[in-house]
Amino acid sequence: MSKKFAVVYARYSSHRQGEQSIEGQLAAAYKYAEENDLKIIHEYIDRAVSGRTDNREQFQAMLKDTAKRQFDTIILWKIDRFGRNREEIAFNKYRCKKNGVKVVYVAESIPDSPEGVILESVLEGMAEYYSLQLSQNVLRGQIASAEKCQSTGGTRPLGYVIDPKTKKYVVDPETAPTVRLIFDMYASGKNTAEIVSELNHRGLRTARGALFTKNSLHAMLKNEKYIGVYTYNGKIRIEGGIPAIVDPETFAKVQSMLKINKKAPSHTWSHSDYILTDKLFCGHCGSKMVGECGTGKSGRKYNYYICAKRKRERACNKKAVKKEWIEDRVLQAVMEIIYNDDLLNFIADAVYEYYQKRNNNIEYTNSLKKQLSDIEKSTANILK
Repeated sequence: MSKKFAVVYARYSSHRQGEQSIEGQLAAAYKYAEENDLKIIHEYIDRAVSGRTDNREQFQAMLKDTAKRQFDTIILWKIDRFGRNREEIAFNKYRCKKNGVKVVYVAESIPDSPEGVILESVLEGMAEYYSLQLSQNVLRGQIASAEKCQSTGGTRPLGYVIDPKTKKYVVDPETAPTVRLIFDMYASGKNTAEIVSELNHRGLRTARGALFTKNSLHAMLKNEKYIGVYTYNGKIRIEGGIPAIVDPETFAKVQSMLKINKKAPSHTWSHSDYILTDKLFCGHCGSKMVGECGTGKSGRKYNYYICAKRKRERACNKKAVKKEWIEDRVLQAVMEIIYNDDLLNFIADAVYEYYQKRNNNIEYTNSLKKQLSDIEKSTANILK
């Protein structure tokens, strides 16, 4: 009599430190297969994946493979490996049964009899209870850590590292200057596309080491951690719970600009049509002037700039200005500057002096020098 083919599924959750390891589960599965005349042809393994979700890559691949009818049995450590609650366990088992695959458990001996049906139902209920209890314990632990302003896992924000002793956020001298650079650029009027292009061109990367995108930039610009506010799950908020990287004034200005740009986005008006987009501001309230168009009674189309605050809230009495008129005035002023050498030199000197005073903090320069030094060492090692 030839052996029946089997596969083994093993899962290990990082939260459940007391459970059997992957290696232990596999060893027990192979011992069970030998004792029951089964030949294991494949191993499906999910490492550090919670049993509270059914979105386990290897688990789903195994269920899909049951339709190929290449194996007869699935060997598990315990019943809780097969789903997070009784409904999921029952559905997953039905899917296997429909494809002629039997599910067996190494650590839980269930007799193939009517009594076994009752025992299996009890074990399924216990598995669901333990899963819910574990989830509550993990949540309580995370809340306790959050109340101490400690890291609760997940991706840390760019500009910070986690102190291994206190589990708290501390400023990273290498990446914090990048955060300040991003906020300063946005506060100065640069749009997200320009900032993303500049950051990637300089070789700067996100906390994950990936290229910057508009989405990652928006998430950073809205993150209150950068002004020292620790938040968790929308329930815990502690002022000064984390060291600040950005000053409150710059952060507040960025939030205001984000709201204006969201309700009056510049991308709806092409820069070729409205050349003063992101450059023209209301003389009454300081809000951005945004492109607008309308059609008269005669059907003629009119283009003009309107205060974003007036357009959105009717809170400013600044009248709209004709597009052609204001653009001509600005171009004439620019031409006068271009042909005035003394004025050009004065502007150049003033801008240089401004940036000299503004950039007296050499943190960013030092971080770049360190990166350069690391690259030079790597290059030297490659040559050796």
